[in-house]
Amino acid sequence: MRALLTVLMVSPGAALEPFKVSLEWFWNPDHLPILVAQKHGYFAAHGLNVTVIEPDDHFEPVAVLTSGELDAAVTETVHLAQDRFKLGKDKLVGFNRFLHTLGGVMYARDGAGGHKPRLTITRPRDMCQPGKQLRIQYPGAPGKGGPAIVKTMVEFDGGNCDRTEIVPVNNGFFHTKALVEDQADVATLIFANFELPEAKNSNLDVGFFDLKKYGVPDFCQLVLIANPQALRSPATAWKFRSLNRALREATDWIKLNPANAKALWLEQFPTKDEAEAQMMDEILDRTLYMFPHQQDLSEEYWVGMERWLKGTEQIDEVSVGKVDYWTNELAFESEETRKGGKEEL
Repeated sequence: MRALLTVLMVSPGAALEPFKVSLEWFWNPDHLPILVAQKHGYFAAHGLNVTVIEPDDHFEPVAVLTSGELDAAVTETVHLAQDRFKLGKDKLVGFNRFLHTLGGVMYARDGAGGHKPRLTITRPRDMCQPGKQLRIQYPGAPGKGGPAIVKTMVEFDGGNCDRTEIVPVNNGFFHTKALVEDQADVATLIFANFELPEAKNSNLDVGFFDLKKYGVPDFCQLVLIANPQALRSPATAWKFRSLNRALREATDWIKLNPANAKALWLEQFPTKDEAEAQMMDEILDRTLYMFPHQQDLSEEYWVGMERWLKGTEQIDEVSVGKVDYWTNELAFESEETRKGGKEEL
């Protein structure tokens, strides 16, 4: 893993506590609250010297987090639930939701990108056509996730994939490239705030099916996860409360200063040409609306997620009793929890 960006914000006379956070992917506007919290000193104001790590592999942070080399990591809600039942109890816990975007399946329209797509798709059930082959691009290929998403949407729309040959394609997170280069017919899981402008910039005419409209849980959400022992320990719990507070303040600043937020991103990550500048401008405009003011997720949300994961054979069991891999304690701060910052220790 490599550190991509470290910004030190040292308050006069204050010793800052080192804190390592791994992204789930390369830096992109989905991570804007983290950048703002660094550049505007929100992390430092809460006693943290945060180093942000960009992983070499999407699934690497979970392994490193459980080994104790990281303090926190970014992941998607669906992966948190999957990892809970893969790794077992008390290995991971989520505590902060900072992005909630529109996500789903992207496909090339007829005659798009200078070539004629193999399949003509106008509605979800068209993805699975009898006697045809469907190539599904998704980062976890050849795992069950991509086909589970597609099959759920197809069946919700009145079709089925019984007579369709499913071919998994793993082009990492380069969904648009997989469609442009005709490696795949559809791509999932795509974030509409990022991949749709990227496809437009690639001269690719695409369509999009929203997960939640076709029976798939709304898991296009980024959350922070940690080692449960570290999150609960009196010696280290304050760091996670401080991180939460800093990110909440950063999100508030973004909502109140959208133009300045865009400028801050472009200053840190300049575009290389006019076409990329136009694409990034559209990505940023879409993404600024995707940062929720509240960081919680309900118990019902996780129960629904587990039910779908088990129904599609991605996990073998569901939680007995209350979900043990997510906490809203930091999202809903009380007088008691507010007494846990470094300044009060």
